[in-house]
Amino acid sequence: MKKMFSLFALLLLLTMSVNAQNVTVNPGAGSYATLKDAFDAINAGTHTGAVTVDILLNTTESATAALNASGVGAASYTSIAVTTSNGAGVTVEGTLSAAAIIRLIGADRVTIDGRIGGSGRFITIRNNSNALNATGIWLSNGSSATDSAGAQNNVVRNCEISCNLRVDSSGSNTFGILAGSSVIGINAGRNNDNNSYIDNRIVKCRYGILLHGGAAVNRSDNNVITGNIIGPVVAGADNIGKVGIFAQFQDNCLISNNHVQNVGGTFNTTTAGADRVGIGAGSESWASTPTTTTGGNYTVTNNKVHDITDGRTFSAIGILCASTRSGVPTNNLVANNEIYNIIGNGTLGDACWGIGHSGNTSGDLIAYNSIYMVGDLDPSPSVNSTQVSGGIRVAVTGDSNTTVRNNSIYVDLTSNSPDTFKVCIQMPSATYQFGSAVLDNNDYYFGTNPQMRLGALGTTSLPTTFVATLAAWQTTFTPVNQDANSISADPGYALAPPNYLIPLTGTSPLLLAADPIAGITTDILGETRNATTPTIGAYEFDLVALPVELASFTASVNNRNVTLNWTTSTEVNNSRFDIERKLYGSEWITIGNVAGHGTVSTSQNYEYTDKSLPTGLYSYRLKQIDFNGNFEYYNLSSEIGIGVPTKFNLSQNYPNPFNPSTSINFDLPVDGNVSIKLYDLTGREVSTLVNEIRTAGYYTINFNGSNLSSGTYFYKLESGDFVSTKKMMLIK
Repeated sequence: MKKMFSLFALLLLLTMSVNAQNVTVNPGAGSYATLKDAFDAINAGTHTGAVTVDILLNTTESATAALNASGVGAASYTSIAVTTSNGAGVTVEGTLSAAAIIRLIGADRVTIDGRIGGSGRFITIRNNSNALNATGIWLSNGSSATDSAGAQNNVVRNCEISCNLRVDSSGSNTFGILAGSSVIGINAGRNNDNNSYIDNRIVKCRYGILLHGGAAVNRSDNNVITGNIIGPVVAGADNIGKVGIFAQFQDNCLISNNHVQNVGGTFNTTTAGADRVGIGAGSESWASTPTTTTGGNYTVTNNKVHDITDGRTFSAIGILCASTRSGVPTNNLVANNEIYNIIGNGTLGDACWGIGHSGNTSGDLIAYNSIYMVGDLDPSPSVNSTQVSGGIRVAVTGDSNTTVRNNSIYVDLTSNSPDTFKVCIQMPSATYQFGSAVLDNNDYYFGTNPQMRLGALGTTSLPTTFVATLAAWQTTFTPVNQDANSISADPGYALAPPNYLIPLTGTSPLLLAADPIAGITTDILGETRNATTPTIGAYEFDLVALPVELASFTASVNNRNVTLNWTTSTEVNNSRFDIERKLYGSEWITIGNVAGHGTVSTSQNYEYTDKSLPTGLYSYRLKQIDFNGNFEYYNLSSEIGIGVPTKFNLSQNYPNPFNPSTSINFDLPVDGNVSIKLYDLTGREVSTLVNEIRTAGYYTINFNGSNLSSGTYFYKLESGDFVSTKKMMLIK
C-alpha cells in the first residue's frame, strides 16, 4: 500500500512539475502552470524590472490573466514582454464569460508578441465562451471609479485571436481586442493612449478590434491599428459579426494597412439585424450628434476592405468616417483604400455604401480610394432593399469643407426595387459648402445598368434629386465647377487577388488623371505617386517601362519541394529578385533572393527551390529590385498545394461577378469521385464542370461562361458524404 501511495505521489509530483513549466518568468526563474499564475506573481512583486514571460506550452485559464500597473500593490516593473520560444506555437485559452483571457489594468509598457525570429504568429489567444462580453485581450483604465490611469504604451502584435460566439447572433457582443473602461463592454475608457495593435489575425468575434475612449472630455490619444487581418479568408462560421475595426472618442488614431474581410453575412436565422461596418472611425452607425466631440485626426489609409454583408435590412458600409469636434475641424483622412463586395438590403434609413461620411464636421479629406460596388443587394430570399446605395455618401450639410478627390468609383448594383436608383456619389445638397475644398478628379463609372445614376442630392437615404450624367452633375452645384476634371470611364480593374482593384493595363483612363495632394505621396502599396499627374484611385500606375520584362514564371512540385523557374526577355539595372511566399490565409514573407544580371538584352533563366515545406496551400511572387531600390512584383498565376488537405472545402469562385471566365478552388482530403455541376436559378443543370475520380489534394478549375446568359448561377460539389453549394454571378 505504501509503495502504491509513493508511486501516486511521484506521478503527482511529476505532473505538477510539468504543468509548472508551461510559463516561465525572468528575472527570478519562476515557473507557472498558467499565464494567470505568472501575472499574479508579477503583481505580487516576485518578478521586477524588465520582465520576460515565455509561454512554453498551451495553457487553460480558469480566470482572467490580469496584470496590474507597476506601482499598484507590490507590482514593480519597468516593462513586460510576453513571448513564446515554442516553434510549434502555443494557445492560451479559457471559457470566460463577461471576461477576457488577458487583461491589462492600467498597465504600461507591456508587449504581447507572437513572433519568433521577427515573423509569424505563434501565440493564439482564444476565449471559448459564447456569452456576452467574452473577450480575447482587454486593455482598461484602473478599476477604481476615481482612477484615471489608463493602459499606455503597450503593443499587441502577431497574435491569433478568436472568440466562440456565432456571428449570426445579435444578442451578445464579443471582442477580439477591446480597449476601454474598467467595466467590460462598449463603455468609455480613460487614457488608454499610445497603444499599438500590429499584424494580428482576428476571427469569430462580433467586433474585431474596438477602441473606446473616455467620451468627449477624455478621449484616447495616438493609438495605432496597423497590418491586422480581421475576418477569415473564406466566409463562414469564423466571420466577424458586426464591425471589423471600430475606434471612437480618439484623437490622432492611425488605422492603416489592415485587411478587413467577411464581416456580417446574410444570416437568415437572425431575429434582429445590425449595421455591418468594415472600419468605423468615430461611429459604427450613421447617427451622430453635432455638439458631441467624438474625436478627430483619424487617419484611415492603405486598407483593404471587402465582403461586408448585411442580409437583415440594415446598413453595410466599407469605411464609415463619422466623428465630430463641436465645430472644430476634425481633419480626418480616408485615403488609398481598396473597397469592394459591400452588399446589404437596407430599409428605413439603412443602405449600402463603399465609404460613408457623416458627423457635422469639417476639414476631412476623402482621396485616392478605389471602390467597386457590384452585385445584387437583395438576393432571394432576403427582404427587398428600398434605399439608395452606392460608392461614396456625404450624409449631412454640416459636413462642410470636405474634399472628395482622386477617387475611382465603379458601381453596378441591382435590387428588386428597380425604381430605387443606385449612384456613384451622394452629396447633401446643391449648395453644399465646399469652402476651400473641392470635389474633383474622380472617376464615376456605372455602365448601362438602368437602375444606376451618376449622383444624387439629399440628406436622407431616399434622396429625391438624381443626376444621370457627368455633364449634368458638373453644373449641379452652386458655386459651379465641381468635378470639372472628373471622368466617367471603365477603370479597367484587374479583379483578381492580391491587388483586386489595380488598373490592369497602361491604357486605363485612371492614369495621369488625378491631381497631386500635399501629404499623400505614396499609394496603397507604398509606391511613390507621380508628382504632377498621379493615377486616380488607390494604386499608382507607372507608365515608365519596367526594368525587367518577364517572359515566363512557373512552378513545379517534387514531394515537399517547390521549384520556381522564371525567364526574362530583357533587364535594365536589375539588382536582384527577392522570392516571397505566402501560406493560405497568412501574410507574405521573404524566403530567399537571386542576383539579377544588371542590364542585358538577351534572355536569362532563373531557378529557386523552396525545400521541405509543411502541408498547405502556398502563393509565390517575385520582387524585382533595381540598383536604385525601386521594385516591382510578379505573381505566380496559381497557388501551390503541398501534402493532403485535412478537410473538404469548396471556395467562392474568383472573380465574382465575372465575364466570361472564373476560377473555382476545392480541397479533397481523400481519394474519391468528385462531381461539380452548375445550375441556374430554376434548379436546372446547365453544365458539368467535373465528374471523375481524383486523388486527395488541392485543385483549381477554370470555368468559361461565354455560352451562358447573364444571371445568377449555383455550383455544387459532391464527393462522398460532402456536399457544398455556392453562388456565382455572370455579368455580360
